Amino acid sequence: MDELITFKGYRDGVTLILNDREPDFQKLLNHLKSKLSHLNFFKGAVVNIDIGQRDALSPAELDSLAEILSTKNIKIKSIILNGSNNQKPSESKNLLIPSYEKFHSDAIMVKRTIRSGQTLSHSGSIVIIGDVNPGAEVTAEGNVIVWGTLGGLVHAGSAGNKKAYIIALNLNPTQLRIAQYIGCAPKETADLPRRPEIAYLQGNRIVIEDYNKMKNMLVDFLEGT
Repeated sequence: MDELITFKGYRDGVTLILNDREPDFQKLLNHLKSKLSHLNFFKGAVVNIDIGQRDALSPAELDSLAEILSTKNIKIKSIILNGSNNQKPSESKNLLIPSYEKFHSDAIMVKRTIRSGQTLSHSGSIVIIGDVNPGAEVTAEGNVIVWGTLGGLVHAGSAGNKKAYIIALNLNPTQLRIAQYIGCAPKETADLPRRPEIAYLQGNRIVIEDYNKMKNMLVDFLEGT
C-alpha cells in the first residue's frame, strides 16, 4: 500500500506530499496527526504542500491541514497543484487559497498554469510559476507576479491598495485591474517584444513599463506600503 503522507526534502525546501489516490481527506489528516506525533525533526519547518492530481483543497480542508501542522510549529509556504492537462475548462475547479488570518500577510506560490475557467484568489500577494491563460482570473489583495505568460484577467490590490503592482515575463492580458482601476491590453501585440513588464498605477491610470528599467525604482515606488 502506498504511503498516505510523505515528507521529501528538495533544493527549495521540504515538501509534504498528500497521496492523491486516497479520496478520504479526513483519513489523510488522521494519518498526518499520527505521523507528526512520531516526528520531531520537521518542527518549525516551512513546507510546500503537494496535493497531486486531486481537486484543489477547500478552505476548510486547508484550514484543518494548517491547524495540524501548527502543533509542530510547521508553516505552509505554498500549495503545489498538479492538475491533469487533459482537464476540460468546463470541468475545472476554482483554485481558492483561503484568506484566514494565518495567510493574511503572506505571499503564496502556485506552481502550475491557471487555465481558462479557473480562478485563483488570495488575501496577500501571489506568485505563479506558470501561465495565466485567457479566460482565467487571478485576484490578490497584494501584488501578482507571473513567471510566464499573463493572458487572462489579473486584479492586484483588490482591497483598494493603489501601491500594488503586476509583473509578468510576457504581459498580454485580457484585462488588468489595480485597486478600482481597470486597464486593457493593446489590440495589436504580435510585433511587441517579449520581455518582463510591470503594471502599476500612475495617478488614476494603469501604466505598463519595461521591468528591467523599473526594477531599481521599485523600492522608492513601494515606500510607504
